[in-house]
Order: sequence, then C-alpha cells, then structure tokens
Amino acid sequence: MSTIDQAAPAADTTKRVPGHVIYRRVLAERTSYALAAAGMAVGPQLDDSAWSYLASGGIGLGTLAWLYTKTKDPDQGLSVLTRAQRAIPFLTAAGTYVANLITPGFNWWEAVAPAAWASLMGWMAPLTRSAGLVLELTEHQAQTGPARELTYTEFLAAKWAQATGDGTRLVSITPFSADRPDFEAVVVAQAGKAVPTFTEVQLAAAFDFPVGTVKIRPIQGSGPGRMRLVARPTSEDVEAVAEGIRGLWESAVAAPGKAAPGVELLDYRAEPHRIVLLVASPPGKEIHLPHTAICSAFGIDDPSRLVIETDGIRQGVVSIYKTNPLMKVRKATADDLTMDSKGRVTIGVCHDGKPARMRLWDPSQGALRGITAGVTGAGKSVLQNLILAAEKRSSVVSWVGDVQGGMSLPEAEGRVDWFAKGPVETLLMLTAAHAVMKYRERISNEMGRGDFALNKPWPLINITLDEINRLLSHPDEAMRKATAYLIADIQKTGRKVGIGIRLAVQSLHLKDLGDDDAIRQQGKVGALFLMRTASSSTKEMGLDGIAPAGFQMENIPARIYENGQIEALFSGKDDEDGESTAGMAYMFLDGRAKFMRTFFAEKKDGVYPDLIALYGDEPATGLTEGEAKAAQAGAAIYGVRHTNPYADCDTLAQAFSDAPGSTPAAGAPAPDADGGDGDEAPAAFEAPFGIPFGDGSPDIGEEPGLQDQILELLTDGPKQLKDLRAALPGFQPSSVSNACSQLKAKGLAISRKRGLWQLTDN
Repeated sequence: MSTIDQAAPAADTTKRVPGHVIYRRVLAERTSYALAAAGMAVGPQLDDSAWSYLASGGIGLGTLAWLYTKTKDPDQGLSVLTRAQRAIPFLTAAGTYVANLITPGFNWWEAVAPAAWASLMGWMAPLTRSAGLVLELTEHQAQTGPARELTYTEFLAAKWAQATGDGTRLVSITPFSADRPDFEAVVVAQAGKAVPTFTEVQLAAAFDFPVGTVKIRPIQGSGPGRMRLVARPTSEDVEAVAEGIRGLWESAVAAPGKAAPGVELLDYRAEPHRIVLLVASPPGKEIHLPHTAICSAFGIDDPSRLVIETDGIRQGVVSIYKTNPLMKVRKATADDLTMDSKGRVTIGVCHDGKPARMRLWDPSQGALRGITAGVTGAGKSVLQNLILAAEKRSSVVSWVGDVQGGMSLPEAEGRVDWFAKGPVETLLMLTAAHAVMKYRERISNEMGRGDFALNKPWPLINITLDEINRLLSHPDEAMRKATAYLIADIQKTGRKVGIGIRLAVQSLHLKDLGDDDAIRQQGKVGALFLMRTASSSTKEMGLDGIAPAGFQMENIPARIYENGQIEALFSGKDDEDGESTAGMAYMFLDGRAKFMRTFFAEKKDGVYPDLIALYGDEPATGLTEGEAKAAQAGAAIYGVRHTNPYADCDTLAQAFSDAPGSTPAAGAPAPDADGGDGDEAPAAFEAPFGIPFGDGSPDIGEEPGLQDQILELLTDGPKQLKDLRAALPGFQPSSVSNACSQLKAKGLAISRKRGLWQLTDN
C-alpha cells in the first residue's frame, strides 16, 4: 500500500491539498513514532518511575475519555471509526509503556515491543489517514513529479475528466518522450454516444497547453465514439506537417509545368523526424523525380534532407527529413565487419536507420567487382579501410595497391597479405594476381569446376586499387596499357575463380579511368559507391545503366548545417561551423540507390587508430602453396612483398624478364604484334619511364660512388632506408632505393624486413 493510498479519505470529503503536503504529514507522523519508540524503550529503565506511571497512565486514560465523549452519540456513523483510528497510536503506546514499567529488570522484548509498535504505526499512518485529505491535481505535480505513485498518464486522465465533465474518458495514453509532455491518447465517449466536438481553445485549456497544439482526429476503422487526441506542446505535429506537404505536392510538384507533373501522391507516413511519401507516375509513363526541383518546391536548401528511391518503373518513395539523417553515425564494431553466410558485412548506416550492408562476395556469383568514386576528403579511405578490416576478419586474402605511394591507406600496411606502394609495385601485384587467376583457371578446368567455392580449395582474393587513375593515366604508355589490360581481364574472368577487384578513383569520368570505358562498365556491375564528387550530373558521372530509371541526385555538399546552408551564410557562420559530409555516399546495389554513411572514424596523427584496431592482431590470410608459386612466377616480387622497400624500374624489369632483353616471365602480358587495342595483352615492358631494358641500358642506381657509400654506412650495422637517405643528402631518395636494390641483386646487401638493410655477411 502506497503513502497516497494510506492517506485516502475514509469518508467523502472536499478537503483537497497538494500531494507534497500529504507526503510531509506522513513523514512527520512516522518520525514522531520513531522518537516515541525510543522513549518507550529507555524510559522504564530510569530510576524516577513515578512520573512515568503518571504520564503513561494519564495519556491512556485521557485518550479513552476523549474517545468516549466523541463516540457516545450513536448517529455519528463512520466518524466513530475515524476517531477510533486516531486513538490507536496513543492507546497502544501507553499500554506498551506501562507493560515495560511493571516488569522488573530488563527483558529483550522491552526493546522489541516499542520497535514493532513504531513500525506498525508508521505503516498505518492512522493520524494522517483519518484526517480525510484528498490529493489535489496540480500542474506542478505533473511536471515535477513529487514522491507519489500518481503517474503522468493518470494525471492526464484526471485532468481530462475534470475539464470536460461530459462522461468521455481518456484512455491508451502514450507519451512521445519521457522528458517531454507531448502525448497521444484515445477519447472514448459513453456507450451509444459520439465524442463531442471541441474547439482548439477547449482542448488546449484541458491540459493548459498552448492553443493549437492539441488536436482530435478520427481513428481509421472506428466510429464517432472513439477519436484520437494528439498533444504536442513542445514538438512539431508531424501529421499536420504531412497534411501540408500533401497540398504542397499537389500544387508545387504534381501540377502541370511544375517539378514532376502528373506524379500522384498515393500515401504518406509520418514519423517524428521523417515524412515518407509514396508517389507514382501516371499509367504508361516512366517515373521521373528531379531532385533539385523537388528540393526547391519544398524549400529545402540541404539536398541530403531529401532522399528519392524508385522502382525504376512508375513508383517511388520520397523521404523528407527535418534535419540531415546522417549527421551523427556511430563507430564500427568487430561484429559489423564479420562476414555472414551471404557474404555480407555492415559498413555504415542508411538514411532510414537500417544497416548499410555490402557483399565481400556473392555465393551465387562468386567474387565481385566495384568502384568507389569521391574527391579528396569525401571519405574513400575510411570506406576502404572498413572493407579491408572486414576482409581480414573474414579470412579473405586482401591485396592493396596504393598508387599514391602508401599515403592513401597507411592503416592497411602490414595488415593485409600484400600492400603495394606506388605505380610500379602495384603493377607487379596485378601481374601476380593475373598469374594466380590463370593458375586457378587451369586447376578448375582439370577438376571440372565452373564456379568458385569459398575455401574449397582456395580463399577469396579481393584486390583494392586506390588512386588507380594515377596508373591508368601514367605517362609511360607500356605501363598504362598493361595496367588497363590486367584490370579488365581480372574484371572479366576473375569472378569464377574467386578473384575480385575494386577501384577507388576521384570520379567516374572516363579521363579518370584512362579513357577505358570497359573498366568502368565492368566495375559498375558490382558495388558502386558514389561519394562527394566534382560533378552533379549523373550522366557525367557515368551512372547510366546502373542508376534506377528516373533517379536524380544532387552532389553531396562538403559540409551540412543543422539549420541549412543559407541560414549559415546569412548568420555569418564560417564554413568550418558545419558538419563534414565525409563518408556520405550513394551505394548502388542490385539496381537500387541507397543513401548511406560509413561508420565514424576519428583521425589522429594522420591515421585512424579505431580502424587499425578493427583489423585485429591475427596474421593476414595468404595464398595456398600452389598459388604462391604461381604468383612468384608471375611477378618475382611476391616472395619478398613484405621486405621490398619500394618497387622501382629495376624490380619491374626483373619481374617481367628472366634476364635483360629476354622474354617476359610466366604470367606477364604477352607481346601484341598489332600494338594492342586495349582488349588484348600489350607489348612487353621494354621501356618503362623511357629507360630501355636490355644490353647497353644504363644500370639504374649506379650513380658514381653511391653504392660504395651505402656499403660503408652498412658496415656499422643494419640501417633503415630513411636513415640511409638522411645520411646521403646529395642523392635523390629514389636513387638511394635503387642503389640498395642493386646491392641486393649483386648479393652484397639484404633487407631482413621492410625498409631495414644490412650487409649479407651480418
């Protein structure tokens, strides 16, 4: 029984007081019982017992006399019980005290009896309960919540009953938020009657809310005896906004000559921060929803607040957000990056709160291709690292070609099976991948297999090529043609043998893909991520054939503002006051475009520690023994991929030739008698960077005295390549790297681990 229940009146009364008054009276009464119990236990033990007899006897007899005078009239009814209730604590206390007095010595029950009396009286609170106090409902009680059992929903129901007095009841009361007074409920009329019509003033006065914030609406499927009440004194009435948007759609979007003439609004759904519109073009017409024009019709200056999705035929879903839905995104976890049975991992969050999933491979199709496009700062590195960490956790062989010399994805170095730096080493890695692909094709033919099965007998290989436009547009024609050939061939045939390939570029323009449309078309077959780019035209971005019919989008801005960009400009806020859109992207999968954002990652000292931790400490999955031999034959660098300081022209020559001037090694592109047209293997690498390989060619790294100085420095012990470069300021860093490679080829120096050189006899 609660304090309030105990203080309920025994008879009908009109004496109403606030809840905190009742609470304080009960507290004071219980405190007095505790003090009296202490006196009842200690008093009988004192020497002066005469006064104790007189006091306890006087209290008991006086209470009986008072009770007799108040109850001798037989017509008093329930008041007799009330007065008897008030006499209980005094009579029982006097009796307990006298019992302690007349008992000689001290007995254990002389302490227990007063304590039991105090507990019983405190639970009953007979004085407060008999006072006939009734709780007074006040706004203060509802908002501050005194220590009582009356809930907010009970308070609202009582307020409605007091304000209306028409017999209607407020039921199914549901607050929208625990920290706000906003709620919705159902108004139920008396049986056989309809809910009366209330004005906005009457509804607001019932709860003392601002006028216009309380509305009554019909309930679908119910009669006039039940109506829905919505009260939003502190938040926006999304349903009213949705109704306004319906009218705006018909007048500013669907009307002739407007943004999407003839496109009908079929239905809508209102959520706290989102309104979803279901629209359709007229029968026989293909749906067309221009993103910019619809933003203009609704007065939206942040295009990321409007998301359009279509079925590519005649229906579409338009989501309108109060603020950008992807302003804040959580960090990734290990569970997010663990591949499920369908080959999927979670890399972020979609605009509607659903997980953004992509496939590392497809059990029905094999390995996958893909392209990620976005300018610097768009979030490509975070996306690539999330995928690579997922591959490592899912036992996928990851080969990464960072054409920018290792600066784009430094987190991946040492955490994937092969991290190739620069254009030359990346080309060598592609050559090795091509050789492994041919090896798998040959074994699959011998086994009579037509498709790839995960880890039966080979693991999945995924190749990530970051800033690949630098290699596809390389000034050396032979390198450029070889790169295009290898990428295109792996894209075409690698799927069936479990070798996927992903490209990361600045944009999807052909000039960023070496003018090779075949590479772009093949890459678009897989997962395509379109981040912030330098173009806002889907046609210019090369989305033809992949974007759903009728899909229109505006380029993702560099920064977004909670109250809109124009408001930020008007108020004079600097650009850095906005939120960066890094990680926001349109993910094109299975013919659908999903607006999403990758998981958040914080950069510190030039790297992402959170992403590094997600890679885990386990060693990266590598090739099988047979594949490793095939890779070594295709590009001699595979066996020393973790120790090679930086692949340059000399290692390129060694990989493609058994000796200077000889034919290419196994797995390298074969010569093309006709010069090649992009679909056939290009000519052998006879002159990368304009330096011929063969008899009489200059010996790269043979600058006068350089190798001797390096040997002299190494006599003091092993040295890092960066230390050698610092000790030889008169030479170019690349010359020092090449000289070290020449010393290794001559058997005079070796590299025990990446970048650490020492003499062979150390």
